[in-house]
Order: sequence, then structure tokens, then C-alpha cells
Amino acid sequence: MAEEDGQYVIEIEGLTNTVGAGTVLHRNLNLKVRRDEVMSLVGGSGSGKTQLVRVILGLKRPAAGVVRVFGVDWEHPNPKKVRDARRRMGMLFQNGALYSALTVYDNIAFPLRERGGIAEDDIRAIVNTKLAQVELEPRHGRLLPANLSGGMVKRVSLARALALAPDLLILDEPTAGLDPDRSEGFVRLIKRLREDHRFAVVMVTHDLDTLFELTDRVAVLAEQHIIACDTLSAVRGMDHKFVQNFFGGERGRRALEHDRASGTGDMESRV
Repeated sequence: MAEEDGQYVIEIEGLTNTVGAGTVLHRNLNLKVRRDEVMSLVGGSGSGKTQLVRVILGLKRPAAGVVRVFGVDWEHPNPKKVRDARRRMGMLFQNGALYSALTVYDNIAFPLRERGGIAEDDIRAIVNTKLAQVELEPRHGRLLPANLSGGMVKRVSLARALALAPDLLILDEPTAGLDPDRSEGFVRLIKRLREDHRFAVVMVTHDLDTLFELTDRVAVLAEQHIIACDTLSAVRGMDHKFVQNFFGGERGRRALEHDRASGTGDMESRV
């Protein structure tokens, strides 16, 4: 990641986001994501997590405010700067969003071919490398998405998201639909890839086990803006109804106990 990008990969300032006929979804929302962290985004149903991700990706124009990714405003007049910033992001969609008519190989190769200027032999080498990174083999490249298990869909989608070696990876409910064993395996995979490649992550999740395992900081989206952005231990102590409902109860205690048992320790020590 270039030094000129500064401390943050994402800077959102004074964001107002609307949907439909001008209904305000977010108002005066501020968020900064550091170059080397996993930022988890949590919020209740209807709080606009997906819409905020769309703004970060540059797929939706906000009604007001500034959104910079790698220091580039999506409204920047230089299209090359915008295009280069987009290429430094990878996206893992909740349902995988694989192209059903393309093989696993061609799904992973798709962003490489879209970028252009890469020889097919080089594409083959990159695809096989990405397959290996997500613990799949070249033979899996011949399969169609319909022949994949849920866990394999997630891994292929992750391989595609990593195809252009992004500096920022956005994960939308990465373990949704996976059984506990596959979920834990997928979390371990993401942790290993981050250790190897040190990309930043923004993760939307409601899965507390995944959140406890991966998160450096958590941003809480409620009341149309980010009401807190801090370490997990600090946020859990907030006297706020959504926070207490989300992290409290048996589910929260179980995730905390699992986190302590796994030896990941206090989240503050990982910031």
C-alpha cells in the first residue's frame, strides 16, 4: 500500500445517505478505517449497513458528505484515479454472487480479464495461486457454481475478491449460511490470509463468534450514524439499548467465552 495513502484506507465525513423518494437513511455519518485493521460494522435490521457498503464501493452517490478511499474522492474528476482506487478493493458478497454460467476458474479470472493487459498464461498462474490460497485445487476450477457446497462457494468468492491483490477487502456476512465447523474454518482462512498479505478489512456481520475472532475495532450503526467506533471491549461496555441487546445475553457470553478459550485475549491488545 502506498505511503501517500496516509493512515486511513477509508474516510467518510458528514455523510447523508438517502433512499427511495429522499428518505434519509444516514445523517452526519463519520467513519475512518485504518490501513491495517479489521473493522466490523454492526447494526440493526434497516440501519443501512448494505447501503453504507454501496457508498464505500462507489456504487451509490451520497446526498451529502465526503467519501474517500485510498485518499480518492469518488467524485474526483480524474477517472483514472477513481478506476485505480476501485481496483485496490475486493468484495465478498453474502451469497457469493458467482456467475452461474462460468466455471470456478472463469469466475476467478473474470476481474483479471476485465482489467485487461494480462496474458492468459499469467491469468492461469494467478487463478491457480488464488485457488491454493483458499485451500482449493486446480481441478476445482472446472466445476460450475451449482456443483459447489456452501463452504466452497465462499472460498471461490474469496479467491475472486483477492484476484487483483487488493489492499482493502470488504466482507458482507462472510460466514452466513455456513455450519459451525465450516464457519470456523473460513474465519481461520481469512486470518491466515491477512497475516500473509496485511490487507485492511471492512466486515459486515451479525455473527458474534466471527466478530470476536477477527475484529480489531467495531463500528456501531444506529440512529442514522455511527454511534461508536472502538475496540470490542470498549463498545460492549456502552450503555445503549442496541449494543446491550446485540452483545448481551447467552449468545454474547458464549462468544466471549470462546474468544478467551481460543487465546485471542483482550481485543484492545490487537489494535
